[in-house]
Amino acid sequence: MARAHATHGADCRSLARSYSGALLLLAIAGLLVACGDRPAPGGGAIVCATGAAPTVLTWNAVAGAAGYRIYYGTTSGTYPQIMDVGPTITYTVTTGLSSGTTYYFAATAYDLSVPPNESSFSNEVCKTIS
Repeated sequence: MARAHATHGADCRSLARSYSGALLLLAIAGLLVACGDRPAPGGGAIVCATGAAPTVLTWNAVAGAAGYRIYYGTTSGTYPQIMDVGPTITYTVTTGLSSGTTYYFAATAYDLSVPPNESSFSNEVCKTIS
């Protein structure tokens, strides 16, 4: 599934949706996506993992989340690829990863509202495919 990430605009301004969205936003702050990244010495930018495809992503569950979306692309902060992975807390990216390319990954959590509230992006991690 490839689509642009969209926000829900004015619909999120209702008190109930703001409260629900705030809960997800607070919960997603604890979301940890891991594909072998590690902080740079001195607390700077992350150092990308290097390894063969596939890439395994795991994260902490978010209370109240109905599911998760994984966003990824070849530029930091730009995620043209989106995978809705449902309620799982592990996802393996098996296709579309090219050798010699660095991929950046982030996750969101969403609830069962209609339309669903979606959290902000998690921390970004990256992996260079060898």
